[in-house]
Amino acid sequence: MFQAIKTPNHPFLFVFFCFLSLSLFAAEPGTRTKECSLLEPGVPAEYFLSRALREQVDGFQASQRRKPEDSKLSFERSVSFLDSYHLCLKEVGKDPSALSSETQSLNYLELGSLEKAWEWSESAIGKSPEVSKDLVLLQTRIRIRQGELAKASDVLESSLHKFPNDPDFLYLLGNINFERKLWNQSILYYTALSFVIERRDNHSKYKFLTAKALGELNYKLDYPKISIKRYNEYTTAYKNDMEVLFRLAQIYFVLGDFKHCRQYLEQIREKNPRDLDASHMLAEIYFMDARDLAPTYFATLKKEKKIPKEGIVFLLDKLVSGSKTGLEAKLRTYIQENPGRLSPRVALLELAEKEKLPDYEILSADTAQYAYEYRQYLTAEKILRRGLSQITAKENAFEEKSLYYEKISSCQEMLGLWNHSILSTREALRLTKETEKSLRLRFRLAYLYLQGNLKKESLSVSVLSETIKENPNPTHYYLRGLAYFQLSKYKESVSDFSEAIKLDPKNFNYYFYRATAFDKLKQFSDTESDLKTTISLNPNASNAMNYLGYLYAEKDMNPEEANKLLNQAVSLEPDNPAFQDSLGWVLYRKKDFNRALLHLNFAASLALERGFEDPVIYEHLGDVYLAKKDPVNALQFFKLSESKLKLESNKDLVAKIKKVQKEISE
Repeated sequence: MFQAIKTPNHPFLFVFFCFLSLSLFAAEPGTRTKECSLLEPGVPAEYFLSRALREQVDGFQASQRRKPEDSKLSFERSVSFLDSYHLCLKEVGKDPSALSSETQSLNYLELGSLEKAWEWSESAIGKSPEVSKDLVLLQTRIRIRQGELAKASDVLESSLHKFPNDPDFLYLLGNINFERKLWNQSILYYTALSFVIERRDNHSKYKFLTAKALGELNYKLDYPKISIKRYNEYTTAYKNDMEVLFRLAQIYFVLGDFKHCRQYLEQIREKNPRDLDASHMLAEIYFMDARDLAPTYFATLKKEKKIPKEGIVFLLDKLVSGSKTGLEAKLRTYIQENPGRLSPRVALLELAEKEKLPDYEILSADTAQYAYEYRQYLTAEKILRRGLSQITAKENAFEEKSLYYEKISSCQEMLGLWNHSILSTREALRLTKETEKSLRLRFRLAYLYLQGNLKKESLSVSVLSETIKENPNPTHYYLRGLAYFQLSKYKESVSDFSEAIKLDPKNFNYYFYRATAFDKLKQFSDTESDLKTTISLNPNASNAMNYLGYLYAEKDMNPEEANKLLNQAVSLEPDNPAFQDSLGWVLYRKKDFNRALLHLNFAASLALERGFEDPVIYEHLGDVYLAKKDPVNALQFFKLSESKLKLESNKDLVAKIKKVQKEISE
């Protein structure tokens, strides 16, 4: 880990000390004065520095040759020569130089004297007119060796605005925060690094390491489709990484895409026939998703002697082969001992249907619920429809069917099948006679009308208006307020959010969304008040912090408060592109252009990682480059912003483009 941190440039040090050594004795003949009590007359103090540098180079070379004792002796001699050099400087009233301090720090780091290494690195920084990349990386190495990963991250972050596109810095920050399990922070830096690699250094040594890290991070942060994309980038170079192939199979399993899951598991079996995990997981997939092919696959496992004498694969093999004796009891016991497994529940449900077990309906509902919770929405829907077909014409059958349609609707919603979900909800609503269930289903129907790009906000308002007459619940007013907002009826939206607040004055969401409606009505004081109330009710309301901070920046108000709010929002959600954009904009307003560029580039890279490009971010980047008197880059981002606009043209942006084009042509 942390392989990005490099030692100083040894060839440079070698050449430097050679030239220095030659110059030490090139004095004019004649009387030689004594410059240091530790040296002969005429020998300058730099002699000790030269010897120290030579010993340090020898120390690194011995380390590379795997001669630790020789290496240690060389570093110790280098320390001794530098001590002598510093005594010579002290005799003439001088302090250690930046070079000698950094060299001594590096010696102590290699010797494991970490406190001394840090002290000398601080001395080097104090003597340096401008802190170099090597010195920052040296301090980072010291903190890592001390086990102080948070402090190591702070060292890098404090200088990142000076090296915003440096791959070593970004890789290290991604790596350190990954080790700290700060996934959102880690994905920020790895995404920025990927952005740099794609645009500046497509052959970077970090390219595939970054793709793998982003695959894992997006998986952890529940962006499975982005995770697949990143892992696939990695496997173009590392086709035999079994761990990644298995992770891809797991992701597809979570997505309910058993076809692709099977493909990756079969790849693993082909590349590594001894892999039992892949073989057994594939058995469960065949059982749940390809029942007609399952017997052939289980027969293959038998030939390969991969059917264990107990466990889930053993039980599934029994069911597939038609051996049902004692199977029900064994499956129930297995489920009790392993409640998180889906395949034994599916197996027991199949057995219950074939054997006409009395608790079939209960098992059907429970299995569908588990499938839903494990995001196997297609599997859950199949189980629910099978259960629906088994409901006989008995008392309360309509209510049971209504409940099944409601659950089917939830599965369709999670699959993004909005119209199907609406139809299922309508059917559930048609079948029920229960007042509470009817209200719940109407609320759900109104909610579904607002999803996707259905453009059915008016239908949502109509359903909610009828519901509110019967039950003026705060959530009903809240949802209708959102519907009115989407219809650009901001006064009505404010009115509904206000009604919701009267009924539930402690709900911070109501204040936040009323603030957004007030903002559309250009009522700044009301907007500000509601956003402050949101934050007071919920100290972690990052969306309100971002909104208020950005408004202050736009209006050139309360710059310090704006900066504080946006830094709080970013600390809570570092991988939120909107928050990074807002912070960059505030820094631009403060004329801190380098830091502004850093955060705006974070925003642009994060937006791309999430699959969209925001014209506002690109326009802001153009504004910063223009302020830095870089019209070429400014024009590039202004045009990029214009190309991403989906609605009507931005007149201000068009004027900027014309102005910059004229400036460049002149």
